[in-house]
Amino acid sequence: MTKGCPIHYWEGGVEKAPWVVFLHGACVDHHSFDPILPVIAEKFRVLAWDARGHGSSQPMGEPFTVPLAVEDLVALLDLLSIRQAVIIGHSNGTYIAQELAFRHPERVKALVISDGTCITWTHSVFENLLITISPALLNLYPYETLKKASISYVSSKKEIQDYTYEAYSNLAKKDFIAIWKGVTLSLHAEPDYFITKPMLLMHGDDDTMGDIKKIAPLWAAREPNCQYEVIPNAKHFAILDNPEFFNKTLLGFLAKLQA
Repeated sequence: MTKGCPIHYWEGGVEKAPWVVFLHGACVDHHSFDPILPVIAEKFRVLAWDARGHGSSQPMGEPFTVPLAVEDLVALLDLLSIRQAVIIGHSNGTYIAQELAFRHPERVKALVISDGTCITWTHSVFENLLITISPALLNLYPYETLKKASISYVSSKKEIQDYTYEAYSNLAKKDFIAIWKGVTLSLHAEPDYFITKPMLLMHGDDDTMGDIKKIAPLWAAREPNCQYEVIPNAKHFAILDNPEFFNKTLLGFLAKLQA
């Protein structure tokens, strides 16, 4: 129990191998990585969780924020005696991964960012305004309408939309909105900041969520040690839309880290 929330996690893979940690996106759960975990676990030690207020990690306890999620993650790493790991995030999981690297770079061996924007980017005034007011706007909709409208952005595949809808339905509307509010508070412009760790940046070729696709090539050019890949035939849930491409690219990146 951490600040009112029982954090659930799952570990497996090769004993004594380097750790790879998986962080899912907002309002879903660790099943986001179902096609990924068994493949990576053949060569590495893997850890996945349900973040505060998500999946099995309920009740939420203290309201979800990205900095609090980082505290939860550091506590979990300490519990499992994980000094350093490759951190893989999808969507909001990338914000937690980035914030961990910002606050505790010594815990991060490398970052893998899939379908997430840069939280230290200097976004426009208009973009920041939209982000700030979005929780209040979302709260105006009936929850069923909100869930059904949201899933069309994540994937064109019915089975992935169904998974997302079920994960959303595992949350009360107030918790859904609380999580989204926590996501919106995660951005902090740091013009002089660079991620010094090896980094793999990816997104779906048809990811229309926010400014992810627009910023990605600029972000990749800013970072000193970044590999940038576009995942074909994929929307925002690229790790589920095209897990074969994701796995192949990830394994290649991990192999280079081991070389």
